[in-house]
This record gives sequence, C-alpha cells and structure tokens, in this order.
Amino acid sequence: MTNVTFSIDEEDLKQARMLALQQGTSLNALIREYLKSYIGRNQRYQQVTERILKQAEQSGFDSGKRRCTRAEIYER
Repeated sequence: MTNVTFSIDEEDLKQARMLALQQGTSLNALIREYLKSYIGRNQRYQQVTERILKQAEQSGFDSGKRRCTRAEIYER
C-alpha cells in the first residue's frame, strides 16, 4: 500500500475521526472505502455510456438530413 499525504481542515478532520470511531472503523478505512466506491461509480458510468453509444450505433436509425424546425417540434 502507498502512503498519501493531503491537507484537510482541522475541524473537518476531528469530525471525521469522531464519526469513524462511532462506526467502529478508522479514518484510513473510511477513505479507502470511499475511493473504491468513487472509482466504481466512474467505471459503472463509463460502462453504461459505452453500452448506450453501442446500442445507438447498432439501432440503424437514420434521421437523414432533414431537420425539424422549432415550431414543428412544439406543434400540438
């Protein structure tokens, strides 16, 4: 494991340590878990985006060259 140094407001650090203690864990463990979750969310977002783009390409839909006017879009 690699050690990392970062700056944090002293009051925020105190509160985070107290919350970690109340949850029966350490601040290090909380930060590691948060980073894993953050990375996972980003990976899931990329996977979903890639899947949507792939489906759009495979759909075969072609709008052609014609573009709707604003009035046509909102026509009731």
